Amino acid sequence: MIERTYKSLLILLLLLLTGCAASQMHGFENTYYSYNVPQLLLDKIALKLRQEGLVDARVGRDSVGRVQLAGSYQTEDEVDRAFVIVQSIVGLKSTSPFYPDNIRRKRWELEAGEQLARIAQAQRSAPRPEHRVALIIGINTFRDSRHWLPIQGEDDAAVVQRAAAQAGYTVTSLLGRQATKASIEAALRNIEADLRPTDSLFIYVSSHGEQPLPSANGNDERKMSIIAWDSGDAAINNRTDYELNLYRTAVPDTLLQKLAKKPTRNTRILIDTCYSGEMLKGLPDESGGYIAQANGGAAERAGISMAAWTGKAYTSKAIRFSDDAPARTQAAKRTQPQASAAASDAIDGERAYTIITATSEGEQSLGPPIQVGEFLLPDQRRTLRGSYFTQAFFAYLDVYAGQVEPAFAAARDFTNRKAQEVTGGARTQVPRQFSTRSAERNRL
Repeated sequence: MIERTYKSLLILLLLLLTGCAASQMHGFENTYYSYNVPQLLLDKIALKLRQEGLVDARVGRDSVGRVQLAGSYQTEDEVDRAFVIVQSIVGLKSTSPFYPDNIRRKRWELEAGEQLARIAQAQRSAPRPEHRVALIIGINTFRDSRHWLPIQGEDDAAVVQRAAAQAGYTVTSLLGRQATKASIEAALRNIEADLRPTDSLFIYVSSHGEQPLPSANGNDERKMSIIAWDSGDAAINNRTDYELNLYRTAVPDTLLQKLAKKPTRNTRILIDTCYSGEMLKGLPDESGGYIAQANGGAAERAGISMAAWTGKAYTSKAIRFSDDAPARTQAAKRTQPQASAAASDAIDGERAYTIITATSEGEQSLGPPIQVGEFLLPDQRRTLRGSYFTQAFFAYLDVYAGQVEPAFAAARDFTNRKAQEVTGGARTQVPRQFSTRSAERNRL
């Protein structure tokens, strides 16, 4: 009797442990229960695909019940549009990130041809002295004020512009209404056409980001686009139509990434923005209830890999960094040893390269209320106007004579303390940095 009791308890314990393990497995959470997508929504996806001219696109279900793209596509742009449709109807979590296999013209093939043309052009170009080139984008308010809340992009960009000019950069600034899709893309093309390996490049962006899409690299990596001043259309009420319009009117991140990846003497990337799926709260439809249910009522968020800026494939925006040891606990570092090594391998060790973001994955970039706009930097007794991280970082750059590492560490610690202070401990904001080993050149 006692033996049977022990066996029963052992079986019960094993079942409990199995259930716990399954719930912790990546991609296994809320499997068939949460991913039981109604047939009504699948039919809606299929109809929208046909309306968008994606006549050979199909959808099915992956092994855990998420909606998965199938069928055939002419280009990866068609795949992106299909992902926009699926995600807008069932949400990020219920959309399988796996790319379809049948794509006639892969993006990497087109980009490889462009890269060969750039190499040939560089070989024909005569050597010249170093140019220091900066592109600074900042927007406070957007034409579509219905869906895009005001931020402090122009206030921050003004500080960055002054610092870059003092450091000897030739600055192209696009602020507010100047930062249209057409003007941003033209500036990117002009800088890319003239940039040489002997030059230094600095890019700063403060704007909103479009809903992330799966990338061809897999591994749940995501890619995003930059919201320009004229992105989106407030007159569109349907969620899917709005997101498709946004996809067409935002600035493709591949343009910025290709510029950032060009060989230079020194490249600096600084992104101060928060990316989340909350931007479409004002577009309720029959998909909204299902998306909320699948996420337990919480807003959807997706992590963004740094590979797009530093690796060989253009996959996603830099928002999750591997080499962030000062911001992680020792336990967290022990759980992710491979990620740091992979990130280091993605960049040529001889190239001076720094990427900084104002947040970690799933966090918002915070600042004082936009009507106030000002806050105090206590240890310097300075009043600053703009977002916490950008303003603090450039204030500390003054203190540390342009040295990036100590300025970043001080701004990171201040930003996280301030975020917890103003939210009553409800939120954190831990900026992240990745740099190559070329520390002697790591100066703005």
